[in-house]
Amino acid sequence: MLAVTVFWTTAELLERGRSPRQIRRAVEQHVVSTVRKGHFVMPGADSDVVRAVRLGGVATSTTASRALGLWPPPDPPAGSRAVRRRREPDRLHVAVPRNAARLRDPDDAAAPFRPTPRVVLHWVDESELVGTGRSRIASVPLLLKHAFQSLPPEHALAVLDSALHLRFMRTDELPMLAGSVPDRLRRVVMSADGRADSGTETIVRHRLRARGLRVEIIVGLRGVGTVDLLVEGRLIIECDGREFHDDDEAFERDRTRDLHAARQRYRTLRFTWFMVLFEWHLVEEAIFAALR
Repeated sequence: MLAVTVFWTTAELLERGRSPRQIRRAVEQHVVSTVRKGHFVMPGADSDVVRAVRLGGVATSTTASRALGLWPPPDPPAGSRAVRRRREPDRLHVAVPRNAARLRDPDDAAAPFRPTPRVVLHWVDESELVGTGRSRIASVPLLLKHAFQSLPPEHALAVLDSALHLRFMRTDELPMLAGSVPDRLRRVVMSADGRADSGTETIVRHRLRARGLRVEIIVGLRGVGTVDLLVEGRLIIECDGREFHDDDEAFERDRTRDLHAARQRYRTLRFTWFMVLFEWHLVEEAIFAALR
């Protein structure tokens, strides 16, 4: 979790009684570092949040969600043959006031900002940045609004589910968020469920419901325990967070659960995050074949 008070402006330090000389000394002694002219950061700040401030705004969308510890859309492992048109973790999302001037390169404060696909600017009214505090991270409703504007719907929903699950947001706040996104996404927002343990579960749930299937989440089955997803009342889907099990005890426990489920005429399919995100056509084919 990111520390809350890490960024300062010259004006904020002066208001707290620091003199220009004391500010210069703090920089020289590495108590704070200069991000851009008039902006300073304390040690330990998230590197991408620093880049957003250097550009001239605050972190939002997936840049902010990663800094807060919410679910991030991951890239395939190094060396994987999976191809993505857009490497989301490489993109920097910055909320910038509409009246902002002199935007800088996120990696070089001495250079002006030049548009690039790796940096996404979200222009906002100054009032929308009230409350970002010294963390320089957009509010959770604002970062979620930008996530729905810039991500596939099921990925944005996974970030939202994560925010609910980790109690960064309450379910009674969903209607307000739904009112801030395009009409086509409002039903997606209202389908959020904070019980989901992982973004992978959310993505599977959303995609299968879009295909007309009945999907229940976090279902307790006698003799089996709690399962991630139950499809059409008879197919158990478990979404593993890692590509491979490295815990023999967990591996054995999962197979024992599958055995007890089979005795009750349930069928179980297990998918890794990699399969769900990068080989969905195979996952979907397996699910529909199991239901036939």
